[in-house]
Amino acid sequence: MADSHQHSRHTASKTWIVITVMLAMMLAALDMTIVGTAMPSIISDLHGLAIYSWVFSAYLLASTVPVPIFSKLADIYGRKKLFIVGTFIFTIGSLLCGLSSNMIELIIFRAVQGLGAAGVLPIALTIIGDVFTLEQRARIQGLFSGVWGVSAVVGPLLGALIVEHSNWRWVFDLNVPIGILVILILWIAFKEEIHSTKHRLDWNGTILLSVGVTTMLLALVSHISRGDTILLSLITGITLIGFIWWERRAAEPVLPGVLFQNRMVVVSNSVNFFAGAVMFGLISYVPLYVQGVLGGSPTLAGQAITPMLIGWPLASLIAGPIFVRIGFRLLGIVGGVLIASGSGLLISSHQFEEWIMNISLFAIGIGMGLSLTGLLIAAQNVVPWNLRGTVTGASQFFRTIGGSIGVALMGAVLNDQLALRTLHGKSAVNAGQVTADLLSSHARSALNPGLRHFFAHVLGGSLYDVFVVGFLFSLVVTILVFFIPGDKIQPQTIQA
Repeated sequence: MADSHQHSRHTASKTWIVITVMLAMMLAALDMTIVGTAMPSIISDLHGLAIYSWVFSAYLLASTVPVPIFSKLADIYGRKKLFIVGTFIFTIGSLLCGLSSNMIELIIFRAVQGLGAAGVLPIALTIIGDVFTLEQRARIQGLFSGVWGVSAVVGPLLGALIVEHSNWRWVFDLNVPIGILVILILWIAFKEEIHSTKHRLDWNGTILLSVGVTTMLLALVSHISRGDTILLSLITGITLIGFIWWERRAAEPVLPGVLFQNRMVVVSNSVNFFAGAVMFGLISYVPLYVQGVLGGSPTLAGQAITPMLIGWPLASLIAGPIFVRIGFRLLGIVGGVLIASGSGLLISSHQFEEWIMNISLFAIGIGMGLSLTGLLIAAQNVVPWNLRGTVTGASQFFRTIGGSIGVALMGAVLNDQLALRTLHGKSAVNAGQVTADLLSSHARSALNPGLRHFFAHVLGGSLYDVFVVGFLFSLVVTILVFFIPGDKIQPQTIQA
């Protein structure tokens, strides 16, 4: 691969690169699907429903804020070093998660895991952008997206088997051998020549952004006084305003101007933000509904999100070859409409029948595949090589930051509604007891039918309100996709 704008030459075969990237994606995909399946059992063992959403939010936050730094370092020093560092941290974090003895420890170690993930998936997608031309990327995206489809089927089943026949800790330990394998393959097979120049990393911007996002999530999800919430909100506002002020003056900002000046990139990041809230919200709370309200097993809880995670790669596989011919706007609009339609179907009834849930999640998955896959390829294509890592990382950044805020907001809604509904039910129980009893098969069977029905009604109604919030996010996605530029993307900016 040679080009006047390219700063590295990959001498490893594309086959080994593809294998490595697929394994890295499987690492991230399996973690997402298995953890969602295991969370009801983890809550039953470690307790801590009030901070349930932080198991996801801590991971998403830690995997979001460092993404621009990892991406910038990858543009400076090459993809290989940063990819290996990220995979190593993720593997260590997974090992520590399996050793957690309480929910606080699990949340902390999930943050370590997320820190590693910040250097895995964005750089893996950047490598794809380096190695393949626009036409090749459009075709091969279906193959890479297929990893998510396989993981969507295998992950929940594997997670359920682990939870039912062993211990939930193996859900995290399973990542360790995969992570080691990814490091070994990349270390041996991927050769990269880097022509590095002197750069200044935007540490001030990173610190301001980290503080602003963290205090925002604390204000959303924590059970604190109104005064503390106001204080955290003020800190959030001040630090984010300071972040914007600093970024406009920084020599090499953590979020460069191209992310806010190029229309395709702006639309891509905006769609990813709100789509992330929809996606991570469903992954976090649909299994809880299936196991807690419907009384399903961990296996059924894990399988609940499978239609969405199958629809995504299926749509990518079908749509990938025609992106170049017809442009990204039409398929993006169709995808946005499907996301909103699926979310609307999900809340069409307070009693979620299985077939309704499957259809709605499959439609959402198809919509994600049509819109997000195309927008990633388009955003990569409109910038030169030395910004491709930054732009690819930005897509992941805005998707996960949207997921972090979305999950935190949905968690706050869930906790508030549980407290409100148990109070109105005039039952001598608290919100934590409701969920704990429903998620434990022993405690659930010990409840008398009337109380069990009341508990399920309380949790089901509260989760319905959570899914309404997700529907509102999906409406924003539908509006944003209409702003995708209508011109077809030309392949002349690709370095092959």
